[in-house]
Amino acid sequence: MLTADPILFSFRLYSAKEIVITPWTFIGLVANVLFTARVLIQWIASERRKKSIAPAAFWWTSLAATLIMVFYSIQRSEFPFLLGYTINIIPYVRNLMLSGQKLRGWPIAVYGFSAAVFVTGASVLALTGKAVFAAPAHGADADIAKAWLYVGLAGNLTFNTRFLAQWIYAEKKGKSALPMWFWIWSLTGQMLCLIYALILHDLVFILGFLFNGIPIIRNIMLCLRHQPSGAEH
Repeated sequence: MLTADPILFSFRLYSAKEIVITPWTFIGLVANVLFTARVLIQWIASERRKKSIAPAAFWWTSLAATLIMVFYSIQRSEFPFLLGYTINIIPYVRNLMLSGQKLRGWPIAVYGFSAAVFVTGASVLALTGKAVFAAPAHGADADIAKAWLYVGLAGNLTFNTRFLAQWIYAEKKGKSALPMWFWIWSLTGQMLCLIYALILHDLVFILGFLFNGIPIIRNIMLCLRHQPSGAEH
């Protein structure tokens, strides 16, 4: 853990294992509020335009939430989620640039801070990754835990590499855009991440992925309504 994280209280929700609430839980919940806000921003903007779009506010909110979650994942020593959140920083910043954000004043400071967080996250990944996979596994429970770790990695890589692919797509288009395949990719990764979060019994990660499916499905519907291919203009 990054810092001391005393248990405030705990409760059982869907299994015998307790969900633990600590001061860092509330920090993670702030990030969840921001993630929810970005979904609402994107959803409302898309409903107004009657097609799936990505306004600049979506990328700013995404970046703020992700920076918080990088540190939350470090605090929780949760390798799969740290990997997922870290790799998203670069495409978020690049999409902001493609959205017409000017590199002057406080945006430069934000980009610089984002770069520092990316380096921090990447460094922690490099230091902890080998240890995570080299940890000895003894007995059936340990083997199951290691298997779920791979599920978590698969889910996070699926859910977060969508933005790397979207970045390439946006570069080709010369603007920030969210095509149909982005949302299908999102839904697949979201379901895997939610399963892993439920196994971890981490309230922040559970809430972070629990309701994501609703706006994702709605965006798929908007893409289908706009045109069969769901391509962004």
